[in-house]
Amino acid sequence: MAYRYSTGLSFIYPDYHPAATSGDSLRLLFEFNATDLLYVNNDSAATGSYAISYALYKDMESKLIVDSGVHYFNCTKPVEDGFRIRGAIDVVAPDSFNYFMRIDFSDLNRNQAVTDIITIDRTGIQSPDKFLLVDAYTNAPLVRNFNDRPTNVRIVQNSELKRPVFMRYFKTDYPIAEPPFSDDRQPVLSYVGSESFLIEVDETVPIPLEKPGIYHFQYDTLVPEGYTFFIFNEDFPKLTQVAGLLESVRYLTTREEFSRISNSKNIKAAVDEFWIDKAGNRERARELIKSYYGRVQTANRLFTSYLEGWKSDRGLIFVIFGTPGTVYRSNNTETWLYSQTAGQPTLNFVFERKKNPFTDNDFMLRRNPYYDIPWYRAVETWRDGRIYNDSY
Repeated sequence: MAYRYSTGLSFIYPDYHPAATSGDSLRLLFEFNATDLLYVNNDSAATGSYAISYALYKDMESKLIVDSGVHYFNCTKPVEDGFRIRGAIDVVAPDSFNYFMRIDFSDLNRNQAVTDIITIDRTGIQSPDKFLLVDAYTNAPLVRNFNDRPTNVRIVQNSELKRPVFMRYFKTDYPIAEPPFSDDRQPVLSYVGSESFLIEVDETVPIPLEKPGIYHFQYDTLVPEGYTFFIFNEDFPKLTQVAGLLESVRYLTTREEFSRISNSKNIKAAVDEFWIDKAGNRERARELIKSYYGRVQTANRLFTSYLEGWKSDRGLIFVIFGTPGTVYRSNNTETWLYSQTAGQPTLNFVFERKKNPFTDNDFMLRRNPYYDIPWYRAVETWRDGRIYNDSY
């Protein structure tokens, strides 16, 4: 999976959402940016061709396949910018189990593929697959579990689940990750919402999601499971707002530098000046900015959980150290390996999956004092005007 974490090799980032249908079946909804496909001109129009193959397992470490298949699709290049292509495939997945699914998305014109591994929880009446939100105005299913601005949604229920829904709201004011050698206690995820609503589901009435934060949908508030939808900052997962540009550079700054930039009258100009000062000139600063914030954006795409991906433990390591050379994945851990130079040993980071009612993508780093020297070496490389680990 290491290549999937490379900012240069992943040409497309499909989103997937498993939606319960009935009995032993579910529908895997998918969505991706139309502009990410390669189109070939023919006599009538530019067309794209892609395939989605999948293999469903009860256990990531098992070779026993529950269901598998491959589906082929053709599409015409859309005229409008920002268009997202949507579709669905049906999968055999008996209820009451947890699954791992490997999905290979192939751009057939480009002759390239990307792989994703997603978890599917079908263990209860309010597992995430039992909820489907749609855009209140376009009626399009919301395959991504986030939006970059306030929106209005509707809840679609099948005939087996006609019942009221609780919606709980949580603020997303979580701090960024601590350095990998830190012995500070990591913040505990709070499950105390600031607002709660009981919604008598009417598929004709829109539900406003009016402010940034976490929206958790449940049938029963006595258990934590449910479906979560996030409202992040405008243009997420990209990073174009001044506040995000400032906050994400905190990994590289001293406290004094960060305070000075934060208190500047023109924060954007102060952030730019920080990069120019470290790079030595504007041209080199542009290279550093492109690489650093490119990693931030990739971290947002891959590691977002209950907070933006770059703020997470995996995001912290990815932004500073770059793409790992090797990634091992098991049911509940990810291990990243970085090959060191000049006779230094391989650097390993182990992340453990945490039980989290909002997401299955929450992994916490096993911190160790051993990481202090590699961390400071990497940070100083950036501060010396050089991109750390620019080989992938």
